[in-house]
Amino acid sequence: MTTPENHWKAVGERVEALGQKLKEHLAQTDTTDLSQALDNLGRSVRDVFDAAGNAVRDDAVRGDVREVGRLLGDAVAATFNRARADVKDVIDDHK
Repeated sequence: MTTPENHWKAVGERVEALGQKLKEHLAQTDTTDLSQALDNLGRSVRDVFDAAGNAVRDDAVRGDVREVGRLLGDAVAATFNRARADVKDVIDDHK
């Protein structure tokens, strides 16, 4: 039986393998502009988090986030309910 731990281990192994492949590709790339690109990326990430921080202080944004969270929860619940019904149908068909 597969467990959540096994799935997370597989994810970790895949991410590690992907990182190694990206590292190998980077080693074959001209990196003269890499430092500047990383600096720009760092600034952009900081800007995004600053904007997100400002947004969460906005009451309208917080309301929207709550609504999106509720809708996401409803969608996940509906999906699991459908899956449960589908599994039940399959089990009933094999009886």
